Amino acid sequence: MLRRLNQYWQSLFAGRDEPVCRPAEVAPRSSGLAPADAQAWTEQAAEHLKRDEREDARDCYELALAHAPDCIAARLGLARILRESDESAAALEHVRHALRIAPRDATIHFESALVHNRCGDVPGAQAAYQRALELEPDFAAACTNLGLLYLSQLGDPYNAQRLFERAIDLDSSSVAAQANLGLALDEQGRVDAALAHYQKLIAAYPAESEYRWNRGLALLGSGDYARGWDDYEMRNARATGTAPRAFPYPVWQGGELPGGAALLVYGEQGIGDEIMFASCVADLVTRGMHCVIECDMRLAAVFARSFTAARVHGAARDGDRSWLALHPDIGMQISIGSLPRLLRRGAADFPRHAGYLRADPGRVTAWRTRLAGEAAGHTVGIAWSGGTAKTRRDLRSVPLHEFAPLFKVPQITCVNLQRDAGPALKEMASVHGVEVLNFDAVLDDVDEMAALLQALDGVITADNTVAHLAGALGRPTWVMLPHHADWRWQQTSPASSWYPSLTLCRQPRTGDWAAVMASVIAGLKFLPAVSQMPQ
Repeated sequence: MLRRLNQYWQSLFAGRDEPVCRPAEVAPRSSGLAPADAQAWTEQAAEHLKRDEREDARDCYELALAHAPDCIAARLGLARILRESDESAAALEHVRHALRIAPRDATIHFESALVHNRCGDVPGAQAAYQRALELEPDFAAACTNLGLLYLSQLGDPYNAQRLFERAIDLDSSSVAAQANLGLALDEQGRVDAALAHYQKLIAAYPAESEYRWNRGLALLGSGDYARGWDDYEMRNARATGTAPRAFPYPVWQGGELPGGAALLVYGEQGIGDEIMFASCVADLVTRGMHCVIECDMRLAAVFARSFTAARVHGAARDGDRSWLALHPDIGMQISIGSLPRLLRRGAADFPRHAGYLRADPGRVTAWRTRLAGEAAGHTVGIAWSGGTAKTRRDLRSVPLHEFAPLFKVPQITCVNLQRDAGPALKEMASVHGVEVLNFDAVLDDVDEMAALLQALDGVITADNTVAHLAGALGRPTWVMLPHHADWRWQQTSPASSWYPSLTLCRQPRTGDWAAVMASVIAGLKFLPAVSQMPQ
């Protein structure tokens, strides 16, 4: 920005009339305007955004505000860019300035809600959406977004349903409102109603992948794997879904590989998904298939140790394909998330394994020795937060005060498994008088984390990567789940199809973590000494 401003001021003194930030091909309607015209800079920004030239657009918005600080269009445009760049605090200042100018503008309140939500301020976002609807009752997008906030961050599918239905009344073509209405029905336990809703939409709009994707999640969550995995393939077709990854081989659809050929299994989605779907890789290796596994770089060491018959390549998802030259025998490809469609068609297809990942034995021994010297009684790893704002972090994460009953259990030493936990650990020490063992450097290293998990007596965690890694290692683990859990945990069973060593402890109602913790503590009684604790 300083570079652009310096160029601009130099252009003024040089007697130049054209804005420096305008490329030659920008529409000529802006070319004759004076540099001091904020409207011209705002229009320049819009032209840059059409070309996805976000830095140039940002510069132009800032230049517009340098000449006209009360230009609402520039304030909102810059706020959006800042919000999407995770500079939410700066975005919020621009929104607040715009609201001082036009406090009854529903669009500004809508943007304010988006920024507050990005900042993690759910009450602020809720209030801003409600104010936008007070000012403009027919604001369909505000209805949809507020409904999604109730659904995914407040755990209230009933208010969410009301808002989605209102949004559909205002705009029946809204894909988001229609798809989210099905989610709200599903989260109320009305799976049949949700499936009927999706079926109607799919019949009317067969090309709309969002409806099939949502139907797939509902089917998988209810245990209908045969149909659910087929719809799960829509994840790459959705406008907001995972981007498909391109490799130059035919897609494997099951069956035999061409003679001597290897199968490329490549990673996708998050690290927890890669760990979970890797149970299918174990099936391929057991069948004697020649596999090349491309995975997140953080998983390469533990995958290579665990799947010794395969060749493992850890890679950044930067589009570099030069490493494929090291594997000229690759004949076909499949994404790791598509393997269950071929290998997990029914409940009986999930193996009762004792762990398919292997930690480094030497590191496990070292951790057991270290823990024996620093811990009293049994060692239990704890992690309490999971997900992002987009993946229901507020509902999945457990408030620290809910761990208070655990800290009173005798003969247990808690070991931190939560990244960036410094403030939380201080709170535990000051409020609960509990010193939690903490090994910060380990938590960014998946292979070392695996060794630590293997050395622990048990694990208590929210729905996060720790749950997947512990389950894949076969460690005794209690997963604390919200009332409506993610599809992979289904909705009622205390057992996990993916990980037999996991016990799933679910909220009986939204927000009731106390009942979940009581279930966890009851489960800990299998440990010697803990079983002697008072009732």
